[in-house]
Amino acid sequence: MDQETIYTVIIGDISRSKELTGQSRYQTQLFLKSAIVQINEQFGEFLEAPMTITKGDEFQGLVSNLSRGYEIIQTLERMVFPIRIRYGLGMGIIYRMGGVLPIEMDGPAFHKANQALELAKKKKIDIWLISGNEVIDNLVNTVFMLITAIKSRWNERHYKLFWSYQDLGTYREVAAQENVTPQAICDILKNIRATQVIAAEQNLLKFFNQFFVKEMSESEHATQP
Repeated sequence: MDQETIYTVIIGDISRSKELTGQSRYQTQLFLKSAIVQINEQFGEFLEAPMTITKGDEFQGLVSNLSRGYEIIQTLERMVFPIRIRYGLGMGIIYRMGGVLPIEMDGPAFHKANQALELAKKKKIDIWLISGNEVIDNLVNTVFMLITAIKSRWNERHYKLFWSYQDLGTYREVAAQENVTPQAICDILKNIRATQVIAAEQNLLKFFNQFFVKEMSESEHATQP
């Protein structure tokens, strides 16, 4: 039992999965499984328990800190597009029951993640966080709501340009890749509020690193004799 260490549990669920049937459902699950294998390889050093499919449409994982969990979600968004996944993030202690898989663990972090996922579904938000700090949760979840609202208006081309701009860093380089003018790329990205989303996501990562890492460090010192 990890009574002092705070972990982050990620629970993801394919949005509107009940509408998938037959071959379409099978292919979607196979696609998700392949992405999870890649995530476990890419983020293995930060995973306390590997991302694991626990049901046909749901998966869980355990990470050492919230910022890595958010990075995993961002990476999965690109990997499985156009499949949409909703996530619940829960922070807290965990109970290990002799295994290394999420389904062999329990504890407040898992309960919070499950509750967060249900709230994400109810509110139709892509991500919901329950950390145990109500003030922080309200702030972070408001940002998640705004990001979801902006992205809900995007089409496939918008997402691809958004990711290209993240990778390349300038309108000019994206324009050269797309064989259009830099002004055309600038107009599209400004219209869909892409730069604001990038800034919001980057600031969330910085906040998760600075606030939660500091909070955990102070907690550890407080428990020392």
